[in-house]
Amino acid sequence: MNRNRLLVGLLLITLIGFVGGLLLPQLQATRPSAPLHLVFAIGIMPLIFGAMTYFVPVLTRTGVVGTDALLPALLGLLAGLLVSYSLLADFTLYPYAAIIGLLATGWLGYWIRQRKRSMLGRPHPGLLWYELALLALFLGLLAILAGHFLPQQWPQLRRFHLHINTLGFIGFTALGTLRVLLPTSGRYADPGTGPWLVHGWRWLALGTLLIATGAAWLPPLALLGLLPWLWPVGRFIHTLLFTFHRSVWQWHGATTPLATATLGLMLLALSGAGHGLGWLPGDDTTRAFIPLFLLPLVSGAATHLLPLWLAPQQPDREQRLRKLLGRHATLRAALFFVGGLMLLAGQPGGLLLILPALLHFLVAVAIVLFPRT
Repeated sequence: MNRNRLLVGLLLITLIGFVGGLLLPQLQATRPSAPLHLVFAIGIMPLIFGAMTYFVPVLTRTGVVGTDALLPALLGLLAGLLVSYSLLADFTLYPYAAIIGLLATGWLGYWIRQRKRSMLGRPHPGLLWYELALLALFLGLLAILAGHFLPQQWPQLRRFHLHINTLGFIGFTALGTLRVLLPTSGRYADPGTGPWLVHGWRWLALGTLLIATGAAWLPPLALLGLLPWLWPVGRFIHTLLFTFHRSVWQWHGATTPLATATLGLMLLALSGAGHGLGWLPGDDTTRAFIPLFLLPLVSGAATHLLPLWLAPQQPDREQRLRKLLGRHATLRAALFFVGGLMLLAGQPGGLLLILPALLHFLVAVAIVLFPRT
């Protein structure tokens, strides 16, 4: 199986999942977590697994990826399909989805460890962020599986699962990638990237664990965990707003949506702590996670990476595709962000901003994938 084709396929599944995740609550009554799982379990988790097979060989300076490296992403997709079906139709199946997810996560973690052992010299510091992300996902899946055997702890374990997966698995993967991808796509040098990756993970790991544990069992810990979590993210955002703002905030291209995703993640961490303290409803925070963070993140990353997957070693075509995908990206990012704020405030009218922006990007992706001859 071709890795680039798999990545393109997983990206398309993710984009379709966004539509389903946003519209499902409007179409039928279902479990509150079902829409997020359409996006997260079917889309984001397998896409991250596939993307790791793309980045890890670069970070470890190792050779070509074999077919075995692609299997965890497919196994993760199977787990996502099963848990989504479970939430929509037969809830008794979710423990099996958790077990499959644990196998996929452990498999990918082992593959990364083997790549790390086979390389010469030290790996890029971003590799540790991927390993920590997988550890967070493993803990989140283990918690939801434990909830099957400890029904009296189900609400607490579910909240731990939610926060450790969003801030831990997705957060670590995204921030570790964004810290490198933003300077690359914006074509500027950031000397602070290396030190930030080397030292920032400690604060984020501590904060994420405190927020997830606090949201589950001891609410004051959620507020305490916010402080170490926001420190490295705040420093990162400061560079985007003040140090490299001329290179980052552009009307077209990948950098503005990527930077917007970073701002959205900061806002969601604040709202997540508020949810843990009982100040904000969890459903609104969960829904807002899609437009405030995931949509600008995926659209920005795809703007830069999809041309690489479609036109490897074809720099002219790569630039043409990137220009097409990045057209009016700032307008899309603004609509995602404002619409996400509306959902966070409990205003479903935010969808009227989010869906047209998503449709605009889907059309751009379709034109790139199926050009007129």
